[in-house]
Amino acid sequence: MASDEAVIRTRRLTKTFGRLRAVDEVDLEVPKGCVFGLAGRNGAGKTTLISMLLGLLRATRGSAGVLGMDPRRQDVAIRRQVGYVPETHGIYPWMKVREVLRFCAPFYPTWDRACAGELVSRFELDPEKKVRELSRGMVAELGLALALAHRPSLLILDEPTSGLDVVVRREFLESIVRMISEEGRTVFISSHLLEDVERIADRIGFMEGGRLVRVEELGSLKARFRRVRIAFTGEPPERLELEGIGRLERDGQRFEVTFDGFGPETMGRLREAFPAAQMAEEAMSLEEIFVEMVGRRPRACGAAGGEASGAVASRE
Repeated sequence: MASDEAVIRTRRLTKTFGRLRAVDEVDLEVPKGCVFGLAGRNGAGKTTLISMLLGLLRATRGSAGVLGMDPRRQDVAIRRQVGYVPETHGIYPWMKVREVLRFCAPFYPTWDRACAGELVSRFELDPEKKVRELSRGMVAELGLALALAHRPSLLILDEPTSGLDVVVRREFLESIVRMISEEGRTVFISSHLLEDVERIADRIGFMEGGRLVRVEELGSLKARFRRVRIAFTGEPPERLELEGIGRLERDGQRFEVTFDGFGPETMGRLREAFPAAQMAEEAMSLEEIFVEMVGRRPRACGAAGGEASGAVASRE
């Protein structure tokens, strides 16, 4: 997709707090119409990045554009045109659901009362119930209804399912998926719960230590990361020399090999190199891929200089 169709664009966007660099020179483009998942551990810089995109925090340096506007000068205009669901809702607990809708409507020139009513009905929210009487899942759905009632072209979700149980999280995400398919809007979802991101996103960005370490289509990413289990009948080799190996672990005569760069020819090369061995290829979840990329530090065994690629980490 051409860069001029980007709904979000940043260039070397940086935010520091004293000596802490919370966001470190992030270059990002989110194409129109995609569901972009920003994944990373707590403290990786995801919420700080979102706050700068919405103009809630001023960048230390670098630039950002959201819907063609500059958050430093057009922050109010951006927030009026973006649907935003934060991790912690600031919805007044003493208000009834219908009162919350009436209170929020004047802030958005494009507020659609019919749409708001339809969303409340779809989520089975009682208009006469006070917010304090709603479950956490219902409060999250009310937040989503408020974010969507003015029909934004961009929806930003910051840890939207944090604190919800597994069943409610699934229902909430399925609601988002239905909205996306019906409206065709751009969605930017940030979460440390990678199962949630994997469920709805079609493009993924990984943040670690304030840096955006990789951005890729989800399908492409999952195709390139594979785990292969190899069982040798005789004495196994001391090391494997194959392109794309990210991590190896050995348990007796069994190897577990993770590939970053798996391709159609990879299994063929393995079978050619070790014709007597038994092999099984496995797909990896987004969480497992993230752990391989940033969550582990490979241990070297038998490799000069501590090289990770091709080395065997033994569990014996």
